[in-house]
Amino acid sequence: MKKVLLINPSWPGQVSRQGKRFNRAWPPLSLMVCAAMLRERGCEVQIIDGRVQPGWRRQVNRIGHQYDWIVLTSSPMDRWQCPNLEVDHFIAVAQSFPSEKLIIVGAHGSLFPQAMLEQTGAAAVVVGEPEPAVVRLISEGDWSATPGVVFKPNNTVTSNGRAVPLNMAQAPVPAFDLIDFSRYYYELLGKRFALFESSRGCPYPCRFCLKVMFGDGVRFKPVGRLINEIDIAVTKFGVRTGYFIDLEFTMNRDRTVKICDRLSEQKYPFIWCCQTRADAVDAKLLSKMKQAGCRLIHFGVESGSEDVLRDTKKRVDLAAIRKGVRLTQEAGIDTACFFLFGLPGETPADMQKTISFAKTLNPTYASFHVVTPYPGTPLYKNAFSASSNAKSTPDFPLYCAEHNPLLLSEMTREAFKRFYLRPKYILSRITQGNISSWIRQLRLFGGFVA
Repeated sequence: MKKVLLINPSWPGQVSRQGKRFNRAWPPLSLMVCAAMLRERGCEVQIIDGRVQPGWRRQVNRIGHQYDWIVLTSSPMDRWQCPNLEVDHFIAVAQSFPSEKLIIVGAHGSLFPQAMLEQTGAAAVVVGEPEPAVVRLISEGDWSATPGVVFKPNNTVTSNGRAVPLNMAQAPVPAFDLIDFSRYYYELLGKRFALFESSRGCPYPCRFCLKVMFGDGVRFKPVGRLINEIDIAVTKFGVRTGYFIDLEFTMNRDRTVKICDRLSEQKYPFIWCCQTRADAVDAKLLSKMKQAGCRLIHFGVESGSEDVLRDTKKRVDLAAIRKGVRLTQEAGIDTACFFLFGLPGETPADMQKTISFAKTLNPTYASFHVVTPYPGTPLYKNAFSASSNAKSTPDFPLYCAEHNPLLLSEMTREAFKRFYLRPKYILSRITQGNISSWIRQLRLFGGFVA
């Protein structure tokens, strides 16, 4: 029986200083799926999550020698689209593990497989979705026949392309028993928090979106299989809050209705949130979602400038966003809207429009960030096509070269302050009985405006 240790490392502090990414205490779902699939092949598996386990490095040093393989992720599923940028930190962590038994998975290795292989000293790097490749590597051992693997036999780098995407119709129930749900929470929703995945992929061509970790197209998990997974999490493991981490949860409206109807029938002590497009909701659907336990929806708004928004290729306009957010608010569901500064062609006047639009939308929560031109995205290719910054090494530019970083940083701080410190907003949270939630939100974003 092969023994496998799956590790989700911690990163410096809760807020990643480069690019200000908040590393929440969210379960490492992709590792849990890996664990379940490895168990089906007869492996013994353990998960160590550095996000919630203090002293995790000492624990690995103490027990690591007991395992045949160590799988280290640089980006768990909630960081597939927006991975941390402190690559040097991750490389140093990886170098502390036995190289001959180390497999690297995540966005960084998927973007820079050869560089990550050489710099970490790992035995192999997986390019793309980790689960099928990791299982084949460990259980079958024929690395040359495993898609998505970069390794170095005979001191020569060999690349097998991209990993085969996970078959969502055959995905097992994640290994819930390998984590302690009492350690996980989402400050906007509550404790005993879990991630669920009903689909993978997105058909939209947004220029800024990093999709290197996802296969082509969109794949859906059968509704019955998803509901069974939720049932196990809620009834056997005491999960009370959850996030459907699909890139666009309501993309298939009829399917979303079926999921909500099944959840409503169960009458679980379970509330949840999701991410979707503002033009992919309507009053009837939102009513069903609220009845099924939906308490929060994340919307990517990006910009308050029609011209800048159009240039992102998101294929949505301000009127549709305004309508979707309003309908969600009328349904009694909280809203979290996300805005970007530093998009191509954006002027200071456009940034002011974004702040004004955020205030007009008046979501329950608003988050403002400088856009990262991730390698592999159309945004990066356009921004650095003629620049020496277009590298094949683990290098992540923090902003598009045309913008002044000091201006972007100041605009982000200004946006947070102008949105959250409005007397009207503060009064609305107090009158709604959400003062404690508002205070938690101020603390959360304090790291972003410091």
